[in-house]
Amino acid sequence: MFKETTILIVLSRVVEFLGIITTIFLMFRGYKLKYVYIVGGVVVLSLILSLSGLLARDYFEYIALGDLLLTASVLGGVILYVSMNPEKTKDFTPPERCRCPVCNVQIIKEDELCTMKIGGYTYYFDSCDHLVKLIKEIDFFLTKNNLPSGEVKEIYVKTKDTGNWKKIENVHIVEEEGVYRAYERPQEGKEVLDLKELLENFKNKIGRRKA
Repeated sequence: MFKETTILIVLSRVVEFLGIITTIFLMFRGYKLKYVYIVGGVVVLSLILSLSGLLARDYFEYIALGDLLLTASVLGGVILYVSMNPEKTKDFTPPERCRCPVCNVQIIKEDELCTMKIGGYTYYFDSCDHLVKLIKEIDFFLTKNNLPSGEVKEIYVKTKDTGNWKKIENVHIVEEEGVYRAYERPQEGKEVLDLKELLENFKNKIGRRKA
C-alpha cells in the first residue's frame, strides 16, 4: 500500500506542476482568461484536496486518486481543446491605443479586426483589406522599414459574414468595390483571391530580410 500511495503522491505533484506551467503558458501566449482560470483553479483545488487527504488519512488513497484523475482530465481536456481551437480560445483584443500599421489609425472598431505575428511582435489591423494590402505590397512596406524581423507565425482574421476568428488559410478573401473582405462562405459567383502564392512570397521576403 505504501508503494501505491507514494506513486499517487508523485503523480499528483507532477500533474500539479504541469498545471502551473500550463497556466503560465496560457497567460503569456494570449489565451482567454477563462482557460487560465480553469487550469489555475483546478491546480488550486488539487492542492486543497491534497491537504484534505493529509487530514483524513484513512481516506488518503481515495482522495489522492480522485484528485489525480480530476486534475489530469481537466488539464488534458483544456490543453487538447486550446491546441485544436486557437481561433476560439485566443484573446484577440488589441492593446490600448493600438494603431493599424497600414493606415496608422488607432483601432476603435473590431468588426473586421485581423492579427499577424512576426517573431515576437503582434500586429493588429483594423480591416482585412489593410492586412491583404500589406501582404500584397510587402516591397513597399519593407522600404519603409517598419516591420520587425522574424518568422511569420500566425495570421488570424475576423470574417465578415460570421464574425468568427479563423486562420487566414481557412477563409476566402473576396474583393468588393476595391476592398478586400474575409468570408467563411462567400456568395456564389464571387471571385476569391488566391492567397497561397501571395503568402509564400510575403513570408519568403520577411525571411530574407531577417537573414
